[in-house]
Amino acid sequence: MSASFPRQRQRLFHLLHQSPAVFSSQKLLQIQAQLTTTGLLHSDPSCLLSLLDLSLSTPSTLHHATALFTHAQTPNAAAWPVMVRRLSLDADPSRVFSLFKEMQRLKRNDPVCDPYVFASLIKGCSKLSAFREGKSVHCRAVRIGLDCNVNLLNSLVSFYSRSKSLVGCACIVFDRIPQKTVVTVNCMLSGFVRNSLFGAALDLFNRVLSCDFGLGLKPNYVTLVVLISGCVDFDEFNAGKALHSYCYKAGLDLVNEVCNVLIDLYSKFVHIDEAGRMFDEMPERDLVSWNTMIAGYAGVGDCRRAFFLFREMNAGDVGFDRVSLISLILAACNSRDLGMGKMIHGYMTANGTKITVAIRTALINLYSNCGLIAYAKKVLDEAPDDNIALWNSMIHGYVECGHNQEALGLFSQMQSKKLEPDETTMVGLILACRNSGDLSNGIDIHSYVESSNRHQGSIVLHNALIDMYAKCGSMTQAKVVFDKMPWKDVVSWTSIIVGHAINGEGKEALLAFQRMCAEKVEPNSVTFISVLSACDHAGLVDEGLNLYNAMCKSYHIKPTIEHCGCVIDMYARAGRLEEAYKFVKSMPVEPNAVVWRMLINACRVHGDFDRGLCLVSGFTELKTLHCGAEDHVTSSNILADAGRWDDVLNERSLMATRKVTKVSGKSSISDLTE
Repeated sequence: MSASFPRQRQRLFHLLHQSPAVFSSQKLLQIQAQLTTTGLLHSDPSCLLSLLDLSLSTPSTLHHATALFTHAQTPNAAAWPVMVRRLSLDADPSRVFSLFKEMQRLKRNDPVCDPYVFASLIKGCSKLSAFREGKSVHCRAVRIGLDCNVNLLNSLVSFYSRSKSLVGCACIVFDRIPQKTVVTVNCMLSGFVRNSLFGAALDLFNRVLSCDFGLGLKPNYVTLVVLISGCVDFDEFNAGKALHSYCYKAGLDLVNEVCNVLIDLYSKFVHIDEAGRMFDEMPERDLVSWNTMIAGYAGVGDCRRAFFLFREMNAGDVGFDRVSLISLILAACNSRDLGMGKMIHGYMTANGTKITVAIRTALINLYSNCGLIAYAKKVLDEAPDDNIALWNSMIHGYVECGHNQEALGLFSQMQSKKLEPDETTMVGLILACRNSGDLSNGIDIHSYVESSNRHQGSIVLHNALIDMYAKCGSMTQAKVVFDKMPWKDVVSWTSIIVGHAINGEGKEALLAFQRMCAEKVEPNSVTFISVLSACDHAGLVDEGLNLYNAMCKSYHIKPTIEHCGCVIDMYARAGRLEEAYKFVKSMPVEPNAVVWRMLINACRVHGDFDRGLCLVSGFTELKTLHCGAEDHVTSSNILADAGRWDDVLNERSLMATRKVTKVSGKSSISDLTE
């Protein structure tokens, strides 16, 4: 008996130092039982600590650690920090605080001075967004002299940078760290990127490259992943390419995580060939690599290549996951490849793939985008549980397919199911009212938004309401919504300018634009299209030309065909045909069929048939590519006015041969009558 006990003790010690991965919950319980019966659990503190370490290393056995620690007769002092430090990874970080308070109670005369415990407390505060408590922990750490520990200071930088209002505190902590590590820098970079301070992130990176923090501090792969991801989020492609060059020079372009984020960068900026080249040259690819490349092809609507890649991945040892399937569905959706989409749906059904909310949402978007709205509704109806994301997809699907009343009908069903709508729901319903010109339902939706405390302060919803009222012809209501907004962004101002423009209120649109500039809100490309259109229809030619010049020279916005079209139409309506023609010849974009139609119609209206007939002859080659009904009608009309009836008959014969028909216009605004 006495000889077997040392062997048993040795065997238990050996087990306690194995990798946590080899232990199941049942095995841990067996080891705990043997330690208890032999008395080692309470007599040898190292056994308790080792068992706690094993139990805390795996989420599935975390409850064993808590039970073990709670029921220990007198937990060893060293066990407390282990519990606090490891439990910071738990889904319930508040447990860390209760353990810390208990430690403080039991050790009144011997305060806890373990910096890792305080770092765990700070991480718990980060997970709970408990900023007040985090500041308190920071103060306590300073009082007992722990504010020089790099690990704790790194945790503080990460904690403060989670809130935009506390980024300044993060910078102060960062600047006061005497020996910064790459982890310190990465924490600060992540904070900048998270809070949309990408310029500050690039400046910090340049300081690291300039050795401001010492020759030994070099960026690692995490640094580059954070920054390149920021380039994707903040539309900084040139910065992304520069970072790629650095990766190549530093040898980081072979790291999987860096390659994956670079593939994502090139894919998002539609440089899909470069993304494909990087993917092909990767020494090793993981599941993220394959999914990122498939998502890249999905983003550009290349369904065939996405599906080919999926088959290649599935045939190898990589396997696939739900992200792979969602990307495939997105590829079919973007390319409107209904056959491929059905094939993917059938493949999932045949293989018993669990249809998650994300997959079901993607399928609804696929069928809606391909015009099979009944299929989309069937996917919604087959959902085991009501989920707001699914209903939102269905509402927006109805709107995109022109089934606006059906979209509004879904809102009634949601209310009967007690399903709480969110901002996306309300935007979809407002769009349905706007597209159908249904002012009555639009007012009801507005009333619901106003009565709901959850949606009342949403700038997105108020912008949508302004747009809806304007498109329904009620500028009075649109201005009421606009004036009540406590804060207005560029979309708000653009929406009210568009409203004035489409309702023939050119001077009011111009005044709104001037107010916008006075309030230091910078207009964008869409804003200028709106105000130029307003000037065009109100006959404010000089004002419109001044705005166009300001857009190019003061705001450095590159003109598009829409901007140029407004200027041409301004000249044309005013009878300034020579200036219009010169502008077409000098404009920075290639003129399209719409531009030529504007000029030809203007020549006809103002009786300049010679110029108009010259334009028709130049328009002939372009018409072979853009042979819409409007092109034939425009040419036919001016030829008729010039008395060239043989050419008129020829144009009409071409229309009949090509089976081109002119679509009649109609109003989409319904009267609000009782």
